[in-house]
Amino acid sequence: MVGQTDNPPAISRGRTSAEAGNAGREKEMRYLENKTYREDMEAIMDHTRGFARLREKKILILGATGLIGSALTDCLRYANAVHGMDTRVYAASRHIEQLEQRFGEPDGKYLHFMETDVTRLKSSEPFDYIIHGAGYGHPGAFMEKPVEVLLSNVAGLHKVLETAGGNGQCRVLYLSSGEAGQEVDHLRTRACYPMGKKTAETLCLCYHKEYGTDVVIARPCHTFGPWVKMGDNRATAQFLAAAAAGRDIEMYSAGSQVRSFSYVADCVSGLLSALLLGESANVYGIAGGEACTVRKFAGYCAAAGGCRVTMHLPDAREKAQTSPIKDQIVENGALKGLGWSPCYTIEAGIARSVRMMREERGG
Repeated sequence: MVGQTDNPPAISRGRTSAEAGNAGREKEMRYLENKTYREDMEAIMDHTRGFARLREKKILILGATGLIGSALTDCLRYANAVHGMDTRVYAASRHIEQLEQRFGEPDGKYLHFMETDVTRLKSSEPFDYIIHGAGYGHPGAFMEKPVEVLLSNVAGLHKVLETAGGNGQCRVLYLSSGEAGQEVDHLRTRACYPMGKKTAETLCLCYHKEYGTDVVIARPCHTFGPWVKMGDNRATAQFLAAAAAGRDIEMYSAGSQVRSFSYVADCVSGLLSALLLGESANVYGIAGGEACTVRKFAGYCAAAGGCRVTMHLPDAREKAQTSPIKDQIVENGALKGLGWSPCYTIEAGIARSVRMMREERGG
């Protein structure tokens, strides 16, 4: 697709500061006015196989204010504004204020908000697609809220599959994790995340077999991008935040673990390709095919931000949050079999992220 990336799309910006009466909303997140980000939206549409199938569909996105969920929501909003897709997007989050801050106010036609915890999801809307990306994905939550982490995947997915029904008219995309393909010790609190994902994947297959539910499983690799949220203590988020601020990047491990990394725009195009063309009950690894050590990723961030990487000894809490998985490579053969290919390298995605974060902060 050839878009109008030099001109911001006519997208509702939500409340003005006077209308909101809230200083926290005076600076609404107008990311789609960023030229680099609009280029990402075009790249997502160009690299998504079968994107035209989303025209005039009704889509529920759970976890819409997260890194991946917000980019998914933004892409569909952009496609509506610039390409006239007429797709109705239902963005869901635990807190309506987060939706308003991230996307402005809903327009009542193509953008709707739902305030709900996925474990209490209840809706009679006849959705064409449900994308379940809700949950806790950062290590701090694995230590502080292990019950919620586990239930958001298992009990939450149960609610999603019940909402979709078994008539095959609504397709579900479940965002699992690359950790689901790894062997883990289930007798550790840290296992709440990978074991929750593993169990949820099995639940998908059971619903498909017993009730005919149309569900596709996606395993995103370590995904990074701009617009880091406060409280996100994942290493990639912290590295990018430091680089964008021009601060030294502080590492509390040797960073020798090898990970598959993917820029968020590539992750979204991969997810949408799996949603639209993937085979029901199949698993699709969402990864660009590149991998590097955590230390090398930090080095890329430092180069983009013009700062240094400094090494520190971890304390007990930092050690407890460290993933026990040494190397985590997510295979993307099934996804490439759909005709999908990535657009950005790890290094290019980092450079774009740092640039956008600095532009959002006024340089």
